[in-house]
Amino acid sequence: MRGVIDTAPPVVIKRPRTPRDIVVDPELLRLLGSHSPLTVVRGPRGFGKTTLVGAWLDALPAEEEVVYLRLTRACNDPAVFWQGLAEGLQAAGAVDPVAGADHRGEVVRLLTTRTRPLTVILDDYHHAGRQADAADIDDELVELVRQNDHLFLVVATRTSRVLETTGSLSIDVTVISPRELRLTPAAVAALAARAGVTVGEAQAGRLAVGFGGWPAAIRDVLVRSRGDGGRLNLALADQYIATMVRDLRHEAVRSFMLRTAVPDEFDAELAGRIAPDERVLAILRNVRSAGLLGEEVRDERRVYSYAPLVRQALVRVLTESRPEELRDVHATLMDWHLQAGDPVRAIVHAVHAGSWDAVERLMEEHWPRLITQEPWAMVAAAQLIPPEVAATHPRLQVARDEVGPALPAQDETALPVPPWPTGDLQGITAELRAQVAGPGRDGTALALLQWGVAAVMAGDLATGLYAFGRCRERGHERAALAGAVAPATAGLALTHALLGDVEIARAWLADPALSGLRAGVDGRSAPEDLAATAARIARALVAVDALDEDLEDVVDAMGERHRRDELWALTVFVRAARAGLSGQGGEVSRWAAHLRAAGHYLPRAGLAETLVRVALVDVLLDGGMAVAARQAAQDLPVSVVSLATLARLSLADGDYPRAVAHARTGLAHPRLSQRAALDCHLAIASAQHALGERMAARRAFEQAVEAAVGSGQRRPLLGMRYATFLQLAGNDADVLALWPERFRPTSAEALVTTTTRPAEPLSRRERQVLDALARHSGAVGVAQELGLSVNTVKTHLRAVYRKLGVGSREEALVAAVSRGQAVPSPLWAKG
Repeated sequence: MRGVIDTAPPVVIKRPRTPRDIVVDPELLRLLGSHSPLTVVRGPRGFGKTTLVGAWLDALPAEEEVVYLRLTRACNDPAVFWQGLAEGLQAAGAVDPVAGADHRGEVVRLLTTRTRPLTVILDDYHHAGRQADAADIDDELVELVRQNDHLFLVVATRTSRVLETTGSLSIDVTVISPRELRLTPAAVAALAARAGVTVGEAQAGRLAVGFGGWPAAIRDVLVRSRGDGGRLNLALADQYIATMVRDLRHEAVRSFMLRTAVPDEFDAELAGRIAPDERVLAILRNVRSAGLLGEEVRDERRVYSYAPLVRQALVRVLTESRPEELRDVHATLMDWHLQAGDPVRAIVHAVHAGSWDAVERLMEEHWPRLITQEPWAMVAAAQLIPPEVAATHPRLQVARDEVGPALPAQDETALPVPPWPTGDLQGITAELRAQVAGPGRDGTALALLQWGVAAVMAGDLATGLYAFGRCRERGHERAALAGAVAPATAGLALTHALLGDVEIARAWLADPALSGLRAGVDGRSAPEDLAATAARIARALVAVDALDEDLEDVVDAMGERHRRDELWALTVFVRAARAGLSGQGGEVSRWAAHLRAAGHYLPRAGLAETLVRVALVDVLLDGGMAVAARQAAQDLPVSVVSLATLARLSLADGDYPRAVAHARTGLAHPRLSQRAALDCHLAIASAQHALGERMAARRAFEQAVEAAVGSGQRRPLLGMRYATFLQLAGNDADVLALWPERFRPTSAEALVTTTTRPAEPLSRRERQVLDALARHSGAVGVAQELGLSVNTVKTHLRAVYRKLGVGSREEALVAAVSRGQAVPSPLWAKG
């Protein structure tokens, strides 16, 4: 028997009408039919609770006795609830007529003594009592079900109740939560087909995810899309959410949902900031338990967020109905993200709050980081600012007009964000400001120069060139920016020198803009002479890379910079490179010590510190101190800056395959400089030559020669053994001329090895392999003679080459003769 009699509120017992175009998960029907003593169907409005119950009722056998009662708001009063429950059960014929005014006592008595199975469904159960009264009602109903095995209770509610949590302590409870009620993409597609709306797989997924699987919201969009031509229209989504918000009973809950929808995500602490209310934690708990919030545990912190389309609709309601509240929330979020050390999000919220002065202040304070680490977000924020406002703020102009066009598309193929932090650049910024800023001058020059410096320090030298170039162009176009031409030109020269573009750097150094620069007192750069300092460093680096005749004088002319910053570190870098050219152990050791000391003055994990550490390994290798170089490189991070040096170190260790691997990894990197590319090609050529792969070695050497000729670099060639260089160069006079005469070895001993380390003794097997090598042209013949595998012979040969400090068969045999460890055969003598 089913109760189908109409009565007046507070309880309605009319069975719910099930829509035709619905999709119900069979598993949920099975859970409802499992006859648990207590079944709780919990979800927010529109999550299909009543629809699910109606579908289950339609499927029940006629003989099963079920009473469906839908509560109204009048049931907030517990006396009214018990009266309505008593009258509803009586009207449905489930109990005998109630005698007396104690409705609660009569309901308990009648249901406790019932001897036939009865299922009672209480829909809209969230209306049953309030606060302490609600808990009393829950406890009473749980006790009823616990005492009578013939009684089964099903409640459909929007909020979490005591009977759901404490009821499970004494009876079996089945809970159908919002998670189970949500529609999957497959269910959305099936519902769309029933509604006559064309929905593809991707659209079904987007609708399911966008609404968090909210059944009624999804159905509402589909039904109204049917009237819109049968094509899915996601723009209709806002109307359902707006109606839901308007119908919320409590203003505190409405305000909480609207305000917390502004951030992408929030935790309990942030919720208390943006939606201040003494009941905020209770509201958060209820909204979450209702299924309106997604929850994720991250770093031992619970983070909440709304489904995308739900959040979008809530923000739109807040924007249209409460604009002042929206700005207040954004201002709060700006302060929150500043405290968290996230200036990017702080700027975004400052823009939405209309706090233009705060935007400019934040950009000025955090410009180097923003411009290098978060450029897309900064440009997006700047685009939201009205043009008339941006016109009065130099950094906003640069972000809108200059940075945006310089950025690659933000997709999977775009260059990664530079890995090196820039710091705040306070010292360099102060020097730049003294030179290009001031009354009557355009502040965009300082912003552009800072951008160039920050990009270079972040390892994005290409963007640095763009920024300096744009600053120079603007300086020639506008008188207010004329003071920026010299520092921008010096920046172009130094950046090209760092890249290894020697000839291009020379051209910029010859530019008339740099002809009038002067040095400070005692050769040190005064604040107004930052451009002169950069130009002198660029000239010295170019002279060392090109092995100019006057490189000694040019390096000495750099002077001593008083501030221990990144520019000062470059002077140490250049002087150490010059020391490596000398080949003198004392000079190399002295500048290796300077490099170690320089690392202590620089920001940790920055590009400048990385360059100094790489330079330390390089200068030790140049000085033949392979053991010390290996120690210095023990914890050297693998990066685009260090790969060429790690390849050189592997060469020194005789690990030729690893040297090739490091070099090829470097050559594949999109930000590899010309200097590093030349080093990588030379490393590959040397390693393949040592392995006997002559054709491959010659191809790599040819690429190295092309890089050296095209860029003007010569110094990296000296990292190759001269004997190897001669063999690969052959009789090509132009190639031989790339190695300046004054740097060529003057003795036969220098042709064999460039290291000064003591010779390591060869093992018995290594001496056998070296002796057999004199009678064979390669590893195959040696392997056949000694009865070993070719790979084993190659392993022994690598060890031999490393211990002898050589890179080829011919060099090994010459070294063996000099050490008295092998006698050349006629075959070798003819070679």
